[in-house]
Amino acid sequence: MEILISGSIAYDYLMRFPGRFTDHLIGDQLHQISLSFLVEDMTKHWGGVAANISYTMALLGTRPKLMGTVGRDFGDYRDWLERAGVDTSTVRQIDEVFTASFFVNTDLDNNQIASFYSGAMAHAKDLRVADVMASKPDLVIISPNDPQAMSNLTAECR
Repeated sequence: MEILISGSIAYDYLMRFPGRFTDHLIGDQLHQISLSFLVEDMTKHWGGVAANISYTMALLGTRPKLMGTVGRDFGDYRDWLERAGVDTSTVRQIDEVFTASFFVNTDLDNNQIASFYSGAMAHAKDLRVADVMASKPDLVIISPNDPQAMSNLTAECR
């Protein structure tokens, strides 16, 4: 069975701030916020919904095809996915940008300040199943991604 999984492929940067964000916010100055937090811990994880689904399916013994867009920094992640059993031949690399990334800083109260850089994911709207597959796959999973990309793929699969 040929399975194509489309969606986000991203890096997750998780940081921990050893204080409380609320100690640095001034109630009557919330209209002009400029803050910087010194974090004591940061980890980088391979993520993205489609990549996570593909990885898990590979662990279950299938060889899914991962479809999405990535940036110039995808090399190590691609190698790891391939070693796990994910077919990345249907991933399109955009060398002018970085792979989508999620940055989150969490404080002692588990409050979070986060940013998401769409990067190469913004190009997913230009990718079609017909661009990466010579024949129709048996199953296409459309997971969270660039909104227009999801809409386009849904229409194409219909």
